[in-house]
Amino acid sequence: MSRKFKIIRNYWEEDQILYRKANIEIDPGLTVLVGCNGSGKTTLINQLKRLLDKEKIIYTSFDNLFDGGENARSWSGYIGDFSFLATAVMSSEGENILMNIGNYAAKIGRAVTSVLTKENKELWAFFDAADSGLSIDGIKEIKNKLFSIIEKDCKTKGIEFYIVVSTNAYEFANGEQCFDVYNCKYRTFENYDEYSKFICKSREIKDKRYGVKKGE
Repeated sequence: MSRKFKIIRNYWEEDQILYRKANIEIDPGLTVLVGCNGSGKTTLINQLKRLLDKEKIIYTSFDNLFDGGENARSWSGYIGDFSFLATAVMSSEGENILMNIGNYAAKIGRAVTSVLTKENKELWAFFDAADSGLSIDGIKEIKNKLFSIIEKDCKTKGIEFYIVVSTNAYEFANGEQCFDVYNCKYRTFENYDEYSKFICKSREIKDKRYGVKKGE
């Protein structure tokens, strides 16, 4: 069942409208937030997390900028996971991201166990900037393995599961239900050209919001 939320349209500045609607609906399963950089994807995720906190709904969150890279290696050293640390040091950026998301999958598994003790069996997972540094095959692996496995597991256990992904990569958006953050509605993309035109239009809307003239 879709979840309804009331969000703040002008989150940062009174005269800068990030979202066309104040009332939005998010569908269960995978939702891919789409829009150019600065269009409000991460801000929308942060708003959703605050609203879920108020309702005491369980959610997990992975932000590649904070949960990956050097931060992940530092944490593994702190907790004594030297096997992970050694592998991470010798791996590429994309391989590191997959390793970190693998750890996050375990975190989701623990959250599933917590949800089963609740009367309201609802779980959210947020992935912000998860595509940064990932190869096409890495993105497909996350979609086809991690996301599908989690969804099937939650369905078996009777848990309403919502996955919200913030991305710039077409491979994440391809074939999925995408949420246009500015217009606050779902849409799909038939091909890369259609997605590219959408992102460019999103950039025009963002530039107009901040008073940037074309060509600047």
